[in-house]
Amino acid sequence: GYDIPADALSDPQFAKMIREAEKYLGVPYVWGGYSPSGFDCSGFVSWVINNCGNGWNIGRCTADGLRSHCSQVSPSEAKPGDLIFFQGTYNTAGASHVGIVVDPVNKIMIHCGNPIQYASYDTPYWRAHAYCYGRIQ
Repeated sequence: GYDIPADALSDPQFAKMIREAEKYLGVPYVWGGYSPSGFDCSGFVSWVINNCGNGWNIGRCTADGLRSHCSQVSPSEAKPGDLIFFQGTYNTAGASHVGIVVDPVNKIMIHCGNPIQYASYDTPYWRAHAYCYGRIQ
């Protein structure tokens, strides 16, 4: 488990996103998955965006496709609910992995690893693959 900072939950948009995302903690990784029985990283984030109740409907996107629905923000501007993108986690152009920022101060995301889980993105692996942050438009 992970305790989300209370001030993050004061943002109603983020609160809706994290409520939807947490429903799937422990769900396994499935390549190309886009359902509560199994997700891949972009399927999970697309699902949360489309089903959290914030009025967004972006369809099923790849990690790089999700990036195109965002305005880029600097690391110092990142806030809970922004997306964090990584490159080079497998052989594809642009963003190859995506997670939802939960705590930018302590660098925690929720993402579809295997299974869906909270994780630090302040590790040697994630730092080596860091790409950018995005805010859903």
